[in-house]
Amino acid sequence: MVRIEVYVIVKEQGIGLHNFNFLNDYEETKDQLVSGFLSALNSFAKEIGFPKGVSLIRSGSLEARFSPGKYVFTVLIIDYFLPLGLMAEPILSSLAKEITEAFEKKYKKALTQGKKGNIYKSSDFHGFREHINELLDKYGRESLELYQKLILVECLYDNVPEEIIIPLLQKASKKIDVLNEFKKIPKKFQKSVKNAIKKINYRYAPLLEIFAIPTLLF
Repeated sequence: MVRIEVYVIVKEQGIGLHNFNFLNDYEETKDQLVSGFLSALNSFAKEIGFPKGVSLIRSGSLEARFSPGKYVFTVLIIDYFLPLGLMAEPILSSLAKEITEAFEKKYKKALTQGKKGNIYKSSDFHGFREHINELLDKYGRESLELYQKLILVECLYDNVPEEIIIPLLQKASKKIDVLNEFKKIPKKFQKSVKNAIKKINYRYAPLLEIFAIPTLLF
């Protein structure tokens, strides 16, 4: 099971304003400890000559992506037993950036007032979970399209004829779900299709689980 958490932290003061745990396992004490540690780490990076602070930290299977905004920075923490892979990098970095932008847009007034008075009320920042869910749904739809295309391209590499694969790629590009079409590919190419599915399922397992993509199992 993948572990994924999102922390939204005030840039200067290091105050944690929001924590989203995908497993709904919330510990307020741990939340504040983690927020303080991440803020201190980001500040230290700036002090030793990295003007934008930390962008990515890796330790074993754990990765933390930092995305700074005007008032806050978001940290997307993912712990997975497999490497996330090159394809996951831009997707997850983009997700962290969009979370930062959405938070600052929704709570602009509260953030501005908090910065002026140097006081942030936790009650002013409730209700952000639904925005994260909306972003996850969005990225889930995009990742499903990518998943289908990756399988189809892998099939092409394994010499499944273009006249079979290209029409399916065109459908996938139009946001049409073609997962059920794979079993309709002629029997003599099914071994290639199964191999392609196995490769993609393994190679991109973290992304598929994070965004709850329905995977094919032949």
